[in-house]
Amino acid sequence: MSVTGTPETAPLRVGVPICDSLGGLSAAFAIAAALVRRQRDGRGCFLDVSLLESTISALGWAVSNHLIAGKTPTPMGNENVTASPSGTFRTGDGLLNIAANKAEQFEALAKQVGREDWLTDPRFAKRADRLANRAALTQELEAALAAQSAAAWEERLIAVGVPAGQVLSVPAILTHPQTVGRAMVTEFDGAQIGLDRTVSTVRGGFCVDGEAPRPDRPPPRLDAHRAEILAELTP
Repeated sequence: MSVTGTPETAPLRVGVPICDSLGGLSAAFAIAAALVRRQRDGRGCFLDVSLLESTISALGWAVSNHLIAGKTPTPMGNENVTASPSGTFRTGDGLLNIAANKAEQFEALAKQVGREDWLTDPRFAKRADRLANRAALTQELEAALAAQSAAAWEERLIAVGVPAGQVLSVPAILTHPQTVGRAMVTEFDGAQIGLDRTVSTVRGGFCVDGEAPRPDRPPPRLDAHRAEILAELTP
């Protein structure tokens, strides 16, 4: 939380239970590693998975900057600490993430928004200059981006090798062509669990040999397995 938000709004919590999710991923990796060891030498093991430690290990540059460079991480809002322009920017319609980290990406970005003068501007010509003058560059970039929508800029910038992506809502990303094409969402007949509507769930974020492991049933209704569970617990 201490590095989330702006200097004025931090600390802010992440909008989802990120620590629980990271703990689950750590547990899955640990189990997979334990199964490989058992297959190799027949030994079992006891796994101890910590939500705290899983979260700390996922902090990446925030921890590395402190341990290696001696720098205390600070909240930077939607900016990227390592490069500029790299972050979230206002457009004529909506927000757009841009990562122009490399010199050639910045050059392509400048040409696309009609600001080739940035390439010789002493404030922006070099990577270090752009970092030092981040606020001024952001202001000028957003003024240029106001000419078109986030969707239009995303298409244009990706076409010239500049990583860019709109900020989408949850409903928008679930119906995005990429999500639909990858069969991320599975729909079930709600009648199976006593509902008069369909029920949808998402799968894990991976495929195996080109196939996406998908759920084969909807979440169970309340008390669906009470009898079976109680029977297992009864001596």
